[in-house]
Amino acid sequence: MAPSIYHQCAALLNILRRFKWNLFSIVTTSLPGHEEFVATMRKLTEFKYDGEVYKIQETVVITNFNKKNLDQQMRQQLRETDTRIILLYANSVETKNILREAKVVGLSGREYMWLVTCNSAASIVEDEEAPPEFPAAEFPDGMMGLTYITDDADTFKREVQNGVRIWTKAMEQMVADNPDLEEDSLVPNLSCEHNQVVRWDKGHKFYQYMRNVTLEEDYYLELPAVGGFKEDGSLKNMELEIVNLNGGKWKKIGKWTSEHGLTITAINWPGNSTTPPTGIPEKYELKVVTLKEPPYIMYDEPDPETGECNPGAELCRIAPLNVTQQYGPNATRNATLYKCCSGFCIDLLRMLSSKIGIKFEIFEVEDKLWGAPNENGEWNGMVRTVMDHKADMVMTSLNINPERSSVIDFSVPFLETGITIVVAVRDGVISPTAFLEPYDYPAWCTILVFSVHASGAAIFIFEWLSPAGLAQGKQPITEHKFSLFRAFWLIWAMLFGAAVNVDNPRGVSSRFMANIWALFAVVFLASYTANLAAFMIAKEDFFDLKGIEDVRLQRPEFNNPEFRYATIPNGSTAISLKKNYPKMYSYMVKYNKPNIDMGVEAVKNGEIHAFIYDASVLEYRATHDKNCKLRTVGNWYAMTGYGVGFPKGSKWKAKIDKLILEFQYNGELERLAQYWLSGACKRASEASVSSHPLKILNFTSAYILLASGILLGGILLILEHGYFKFIRPKLRKWDKCGCCGLISLSMGQSLTFEQSVMETLDLSKHFKCKNPICETHRWKVQHELDLALLRVERLQNKLRQHDLSTDNLAVWKNDRPKAITFKENEEPKSKQPEKSYYSKIPEKNGKGASKYDITGHNAVKESKPLLYDKSHPHRKKLPYCQPVSGLPMEKETVL
Repeated sequence: MAPSIYHQCAALLNILRRFKWNLFSIVTTSLPGHEEFVATMRKLTEFKYDGEVYKIQETVVITNFNKKNLDQQMRQQLRETDTRIILLYANSVETKNILREAKVVGLSGREYMWLVTCNSAASIVEDEEAPPEFPAAEFPDGMMGLTYITDDADTFKREVQNGVRIWTKAMEQMVADNPDLEEDSLVPNLSCEHNQVVRWDKGHKFYQYMRNVTLEEDYYLELPAVGGFKEDGSLKNMELEIVNLNGGKWKKIGKWTSEHGLTITAINWPGNSTTPPTGIPEKYELKVVTLKEPPYIMYDEPDPETGECNPGAELCRIAPLNVTQQYGPNATRNATLYKCCSGFCIDLLRMLSSKIGIKFEIFEVEDKLWGAPNENGEWNGMVRTVMDHKADMVMTSLNINPERSSVIDFSVPFLETGITIVVAVRDGVISPTAFLEPYDYPAWCTILVFSVHASGAAIFIFEWLSPAGLAQGKQPITEHKFSLFRAFWLIWAMLFGAAVNVDNPRGVSSRFMANIWALFAVVFLASYTANLAAFMIAKEDFFDLKGIEDVRLQRPEFNNPEFRYATIPNGSTAISLKKNYPKMYSYMVKYNKPNIDMGVEAVKNGEIHAFIYDASVLEYRATHDKNCKLRTVGNWYAMTGYGVGFPKGSKWKAKIDKLILEFQYNGELERLAQYWLSGACKRASEASVSSHPLKILNFTSAYILLASGILLGGILLILEHGYFKFIRPKLRKWDKCGCCGLISLSMGQSLTFEQSVMETLDLSKHFKCKNPICETHRWKVQHELDLALLRVERLQNKLRQHDLSTDNLAVWKNDRPKAITFKENEEPKSKQPEKSYYSKIPEKNGKGASKYDITGHNAVKESKPLLYDKSHPHRKKLPYCQPVSGLPMEKETVL
């Protein structure tokens, strides 16, 4: 029937919620149930209530009530945490000792509120002095507690009577449901024997029946109704009274029910204050100095009627404090005095506030400066405000640098930044070299110089070595017109698809190489055409500076017109440039702008060519520009970060550092950056990705194709030679009907008799012997060929005499050896008996001549002596040949 620990924790949480005490600590002793009390409070504070988070700052468990130990625990674990709301779970005696020591160490007063449980306030009687075991004089005035049973005898009697009613009804129901239940089974079998198990077998079943009991109000006995029990055996409808210590007397100020919640009337606050404690010390109400810098700090107008801001924004004072005080409570409605601040840093400040329970007052720095030392070393701006302890914290996009870190403390960086340059985009025209931009210059050189000429040279070499081509110079140029330059002409014609006359190679390997080049040309033209469209458009024209080291910034006077750039004075960028680039800084002083808005506008209207400032701020400006006419260019310089500024030695630095690292770990800072910094306009690097010139590495596959073609062409050349040397002789014997010609005309032609004759004649023309024996055999074969040709001539004449047609395209007529010349198509003057064209003296002894010529006719009437062939290198004796009369000869020919 007594309240459970859960009921007490729920009631205490309702009191915390009522007065918005978000931060509190717990003090317990080793009293049974203290672990459940702490665990229940932790469980209940895991959830948000009306958007508020409630957090346990410290949990102190006191086990030794030695004064020295108690003093040490109270000082180190409570006082050092700056906690102001304390929940106490202890009995009345322990409570007296703890609160007495709390008063000694300074944990009482108008800022502190102690809330005690039913165990601590078990003997409280309304409007009476507290009993000796619970002396009110020992306790801080204004503390609050929970009570359930007082010393009122009637109240106690009613609770006992209700308990009996519940037990009786549960037993009646159990017997009714189990008629065979033996009477002795309801009696516990207990004895004083040490080995006896103290357990009632029916006890668990009986407990289930008691838990299901509900009682109606008994008007006769004046007993209250019982609405049932929960699974843990506690009452579903529990009621607790709230008492408050006022002037040494305990007064009931309200009640808490599990069904309707908390109801409280007038309260006596600690220190006789008219308002409840804030729950946080005064130093938790921090003064935060800031300065406008979108998207980190942005201003908006407050509601003119209520003076309040929209959700997500905080009220910021932008006028001096003495001015705003003249307007009284209506000052927040004046837009010239107050603004609604929002942005990345405001969201971060609210996250920090919810974690450590701080409240803040935001105001803008009066001189509107970030903070930099002047010529005398005196600081200004927000840095000066923090140095003078006029503010507890700087919250905006304040850069961390060595100069500022020497006079104030910074938290760990919450966002990375640096120095970069913003320029304006100007409408341009198509570049005159746009047709060359699909490839970079090394790629063009590789394609047009190396690839073209290497492929042309490979085709010519394969053709020169191919037996079906130039055959290493054995094929006359007049018959097969192909050269190195003609190979280049073929390559260029195939590359650009020009409809011009070209001479094609005949060799298999050279033709294969030409086809590989054609495939390479297709890949080249396809990629070139696809990439050309990205460059044949009006290009955005802007100053593509490489960074701070760009020559246009280092030597602006060398440009025509002079290159103008600026920054904001008294800022981190100005400090860095003044220290590292004094010449640049002295030049840009005359162009500097007082704020970021004027600087960006000056770039857009052409007053200056570039503006140098914080990288993250300029990136935000570029991605959120109305017409997307701003571009950040160059590499970031002087990489640093934004940090929260504190006065030197501030206790808040360690706490803020810990929370910022926690936000970085769980992705909260990344989420904020994604929300506030992302814009619709693309960055300069992102906008140009799709139109980068193709490089050599992008064309690697095509080069591999070309190299593979050259390698395979060499293999085909070897196979071609093997065919002519080993396969063709055997194939000629097999292919009698010319079937190979149906497959390949070149193969079929190579197997014909006419082709063999042509090859023999060509060999005889170009073959040169290297020794006398070879020369003798070559002459002999040449002589026999001449005789055969003479006989063919004679047969042709005979055919013409009989009016029969002759073949004027005979091989021997078109390609005769140079050793003999004829006067073609000349008819004989008179019809004489056929005689030999030449007569010779074949006798071995050289004394006479034969009577018959090569045709068997009597043609020679006298013999002539043998003569020497003076043109022959070995001066071999040759028979003297003379023409036979009657034969058509233009001149004598000597063999």
